[in-house]
Amino acid sequence: MKEVCQSNRLPGGFKTIKIFEANIMKVKLSEIFVSLTDKEVYTVEELSSLALQSDFIRKIAAKFDLIFLEEVAEENNLCFAENTEVRPEYRNTFSKANIMEIVLPQLFGTAVNLQQSVVEFPKDAQSLFSKTYKDLIVIKAEKQHLRETMLELRNHMTREDRNRFSEGICKQLWDLILERKMQVIHSYLTMGSEVNILPLLQKALDNNIRVVVPKTLKNRQMQNLILTDLKNMETGIFNTYHPKDALEYSGKYDLIIVAGLAFDKRGFRVGYGGGYYDTFLADHNAVLEVGVCFPFQIVDCVPVEEHDVRLDKVIY
Repeated sequence: MKEVCQSNRLPGGFKTIKIFEANIMKVKLSEIFVSLTDKEVYTVEELSSLALQSDFIRKIAAKFDLIFLEEVAEENNLCFAENTEVRPEYRNTFSKANIMEIVLPQLFGTAVNLQQSVVEFPKDAQSLFSKTYKDLIVIKAEKQHLRETMLELRNHMTREDRNRFSEGICKQLWDLILERKMQVIHSYLTMGSEVNILPLLQKALDNNIRVVVPKTLKNRQMQNLILTDLKNMETGIFNTYHPKDALEYSGKYDLIIVAGLAFDKRGFRVGYGGGYYDTFLADHNAVLEVGVCFPFQIVDCVPVEEHDVRLDKVIY
C-alpha cells in the first residue's frame, strides 16, 4: 500500500459498490443473510443482526476449506477466526465477523434491499482473512462513492458556472504553457460535464503548439493521436471520441492535462475507474502532469492505491 488516509464519506443514497473485476464472485445479500418473515429492506445495523444463510456458510466453508464458528472464540483477546498468528488448530475457522468485514465496506447509506443489492466476495481464503484485501475494499468503495457523488454534482452544474470555471482554468493553463514555453501538450478531450478544455486546445493549435489527445482502445490501452482539427472527429468505444485519420504520436511531452472526478491538494485523483491513465502517467512521470477540475471536486484526502500516480499540480 502506498498511502492510506481517512477520506470523507459524502452524503447520498444507499449504494453497493463494485470492488474487483477478477478473483471475485457476486452474491446477492439475500443469499448471505436470512430475512425476517417477508421483510426485504433493512438498515445496516439490522443487517448485522441477521443470521447467515446455511447454504452460504456451506458454500464458503467448502470452497475455502474452512470450518464455521457460530461465535468467535477468544483467548487472551486473541480472535481465532482471524486465521493469522493463532494456534494451528484454529487457523481454518471463520465466523460471521469475517463475512461482515467483507460486506459492510461495500455498503453506503441507511437502508438495503436484500433482493436487489449485490456485493462482491473473494474467491480465496487468503483474501477472506487478509487485512490488505479489506483495506483495498474500503479504498475502492470510497473511490466509487466519490465517483458517483462528484459525477452527480458535476452534472447538476449550471451552464453558466461550468463555462465560467472552465474559462478560468483554461487561462491558468495557458499562462503555464507560455511561462514554460511548452511546445507539446497531451490533453483529454472534453466529454459531458467535464471542464471544457477545448478552447485551450484550439488556442494551442492556433499558436503552433502540438496537441496530442487519447484514443481509447480495449483492454485499458490508449493510443495517442496528433490533433489538427477539433471538428474532424469520430466516435470510439465507451462513447469517447478522437481525431479521424490522425497520425499516432510517440514523442515526448511538455505537459499532460488530466481530467477526473475528485482530487486532493496532494495531487492524487479519482478517475472514472477504467485505469487508462494509470500506466500512461507512470510512464511519463518526468513530465509536468496537471489535473483540472471544478472547485467542489477538491476533497481533503483521496483514497490511494499502489498504482495511483501523484500529479504535480491541480488547477481548479
